[in-house]
Amino acid sequence: MSKLRIVQDQADESTFQEWREEDYMNKMDFSPLVMFVVIPTIVQAACLLFMGGAMLLNTFIFV
Repeated sequence: MSKLRIVQDQADESTFQEWREEDYMNKMDFSPLVMFVVIPTIVQAACLLFMGGAMLLNTFIFV
């Protein structure tokens, strides 16, 4: 895990480049499509299926 460090003075070019290489979201070493579209879609679909399964189970038990 990276630590949050508050810097009061102005950053020079090397500090800026170092930050660009260390920051995970800024470095873009991942696929944004997978992280922000595919994974949430799978989670939503699984929640929808579990909700439907719970509703179906309730109809078998209580009706």
